Amino acid sequence: MGIHHGAILRILRDDGPQSRAELARRTALSPTALTHLTAQLLNDGTVTELTQVVASGAPVGRPAVNVALVPDANAMVGVHLGAGTIHATITDLKATPKVKASLYFDAASSEPTAVIRQVVKTVEGLIKKSGVDRSRLLGLGLGVPGPVDTERRRNLLSINYDWKDVPFADELETMLSMPVVVEHNVSAMALAESRYGIGRDATALLYIYLRTGLGAGLVINGRPFRPGGHGAVELGHIQVVEHGERCSCGSTGCLETFLSEGVLARAVNIDKPHPRQLLAVVERHPDVWNAALRHLTTAIASATNLLNPDLIVFGGHLAEAPESFIDSIRKSVPPRVLPPMRDALRFERSSLGNDAGAIGGAAAALDQLFYSGVSQ
Repeated sequence: MGIHHGAILRILRDDGPQSRAELARRTALSPTALTHLTAQLLNDGTVTELTQVVASGAPVGRPAVNVALVPDANAMVGVHLGAGTIHATITDLKATPKVKASLYFDAASSEPTAVIRQVVKTVEGLIKKSGVDRSRLLGLGLGVPGPVDTERRRNLLSINYDWKDVPFADELETMLSMPVVVEHNVSAMALAESRYGIGRDATALLYIYLRTGLGAGLVINGRPFRPGGHGAVELGHIQVVEHGERCSCGSTGCLETFLSEGVLARAVNIDKPHPRQLLAVVERHPDVWNAALRHLTTAIASATNLLNPDLIVFGGHLAEAPESFIDSIRKSVPPRVLPPMRDALRFERSSLGNDAGAIGGAAAALDQLFYSGVSQ
């Protein structure tokens, strides 16, 4: 496919069925060129024609025909790689999950090659479970814990795994025989929420995710913000206390030394934190709760003043936090940001739930392998 195909498909994805005349106007293509391009998409089954219902009393004539995306024409694999977890899904062209699977392993003793084999095993099992024809699979999007290279092929660094420069795309393409896109996992979640979730109308969406660490991803005008070309927004490593405790990144006093799964669990004596339990338990420990909220508020206010998001979405443990958490953030952050941002700023829980990471992987791959119009 070409870039004009991608432009047509993006419009149909975001705004639903359109007439050829409207598609020609919005893509700045001639009616002849638009007709030729839609004919190609109709031929491969990616779009279909819908005849509009003529209203009663309307003039009799040729009924209008709209062009619509066929979401089930192809499928995409999405995988989220967290600390000791693999969550995978197969979605349609609008990132709607059809089947999903999860696998848990010991992150402390896992080399990259072992984790790659586990990803392959999970994906192969998912394909078999779904019954989808492999010819309909466009590829795989992998969300990884840490920054990626500009070509989105390698995980440059993962503090939780102590990995450096892992060539995930090369290895997985060889083993699965399909194109692979690698993206920072929280950036992928932010993209999915912006494209297919609660953030579709947001100009700038900041996604904040708490699990093993505290990560963030930013999407501006529908495009992932990729500082330095690497994608990661390291909110958890903002220094909130001078000369504080040593962080896993090597610095001291980072936000993650107050707000990360392990730190919170140890503070309230929980062995295996559950997403729906951790922050509810922490709330019953005022010293831990108030310190975490205070420092998170500082970090969010700083990020808002720098990045100007109009929507902040909470994922992971934060999506399952007590309502008092959201109430506190909504009350405490706006007074600490510049006046023009205060009225526009919204705070919401993720609409994609526990599948956000895997859907994010699929969304990143759909953007690069399908909606760009550039075949890999």
